[in-house]
Amino acid sequence: MTTARNTATTLPIAGAPGESHPTPDAILGAYASLPEPQEDQEEYYRLLARIPGVRGLEIPFRDDLGGTAGLPWLASQLAPHWDRNIITAIPGTMMRVWTTGTFGLASTDRQGRAAALAFTRSVRDGVEALREAAGRDVVAAVEVHSAPSGEPGVAHSAEAFGESLSQIIDYDWGGALLLVEHCDAFVAPDLGEKQLLGIDEELEVLHVLNHPRARMSLNWGRSALEARDAATALEHVRLARAAGMLEGVMFSGAGPADTRYAKAWMDGHLPLDVDEPGSVMSAEDVRACALAALEPIEGPEENIAPVSYLGAKCQVPTEAAPEQRLSFLTHILDATRI
Repeated sequence: MTTARNTATTLPIAGAPGESHPTPDAILGAYASLPEPQEDQEEYYRLLARIPGVRGLEIPFRDDLGGTAGLPWLASQLAPHWDRNIITAIPGTMMRVWTTGTFGLASTDRQGRAAALAFTRSVRDGVEALREAAGRDVVAAVEVHSAPSGEPGVAHSAEAFGESLSQIIDYDWGGALLLVEHCDAFVAPDLGEKQLLGIDEELEVLHVLNHPRARMSLNWGRSALEARDAATALEHVRLARAAGMLEGVMFSGAGPADTRYAKAWMDGHLPLDVDEPGSVMSAEDVRACALAALEPIEGPEENIAPVSYLGAKCQVPTEAAPEQRLSFLTHILDATRI
């Protein structure tokens, strides 16, 4: 079992005098709200760097980390105190899933799984390249996924995913954690978006792997759209915490109606409901999940560690000024009360 982190810094629990929680780091999935011009992106990053408590970004890996601007430019945008950045492989993973239908670390197709292992090796190389470009350690964790999409036991399996994790955990990640980010699981052929393994299967794979640097992360919207129910996100937080595997939660909305950002119940990174009426992610939902992610839990041998980070990620209107983009993210962070 892991033990509690950051116990020297605590914040009070609303309505519970005398109790306290460790303060997690704040992480921003800023790529979902970036403006288009590079100059505006640089201004936006400067504004984000002023938000108290933020220790890094969630950075997407598609074919590489640098994108069109290049890795040196990306490294130069990382504020000095942004040393807990998280790399997410989901954009590159789903691009390849939608192209091939068999790509994924959990694939029952031998070639599809081999391609995913090679892709994950390129993610590892990207982490090292970013560290070298920044001249310091800047990556705290890397998120991987139980692709491909489809019916369990047909398109993907827990056994195949476990075999893949047992290989990639031995890659040299430079001290970064390997996080299985749960995305919406397969429910029915015509429901959901990513349709990956169920959270119970992913937690069991992590339990069997039993490696201290392999853990789980959650995304509020991806859990909600799985069952088309906002309550599912809280259920997943409690489940992963009880298993002793939850490292962090990213708050990104979803909802039952088509919006300017996405179709109904799709992974559209919707803002909080105050900024997008079609979103079912409310401040109360965010706070409930944050408390569940941080509350003390006694394990069979020792206390189960709270999450090390909570994050905010959402789309914004394309015409939004940098200050409005920032406000959409801070509304989510404020709801966590970290």
